[in-house]
Amino acid sequence: MLKRRDFLLTGGTLLTGTALGLFASRGPASAHEYDVGHLKVEHPWLRAPVDGDNKAQFYAILHNSGATPDKLIAVKSEKFGKAEVHGDAKKLDLITPIVLPPKSTLTLAPGGAYVALLDIKKHLEVGWGLEMTLVFEKAGEVEIDAAIDAPDAAHAHDAEAMERWQKAHGQDSAGPKEGAGHQDHEHHEHHMDKK
Repeated sequence: MLKRRDFLLTGGTLLTGTALGLFASRGPASAHEYDVGHLKVEHPWLRAPVDGDNKAQFYAILHNSGATPDKLIAVKSEKFGKAEVHGDAKKLDLITPIVLPPKSTLTLAPGGAYVALLDIKKHLEVGWGLEMTLVFEKAGEVEIDAAIDAPDAAHAHDAEAMERWQKAHGQDSAGPKEGAGHQDHEHHEHHMDKK
């Protein structure tokens, strides 16, 4: 028979182990920050394609702590065919690199500089993440995991846009029902493979 003190010690040890395990399992995807050379990519996110479309827009906050400029020149992933970098906020129809002056921060956001992800090959699930590689002219490549937000999101983790998307797609903001999530996901994947 366990004494109360022994039970509390055992429970405390389990709770501490669980908490440490949760913190230890948090990798770059939880941090939302990625470093390469003197550059930092913070809060990478993208607007999911509108239903029936195969284009998305990528955004992030880019920091250059170095003494020389750098440029975002490409974005790669097996999930889309190609990416176009639109670095000039005044001429967003032109394909130009995103220039990062020394000691600067640049926010890629709707209405400003962004990266168009084209020919998306697989359904991008809102609320999940997309692994991709950013290619900088001097700093090189860095792998990131961008959060996939609703198609009309105004910023990363836009709760109002997510709520509108969930309502339009018949999803409860409380999450999937017990046991239904796996079946729905399998049905969704099967449906997407037929397209």
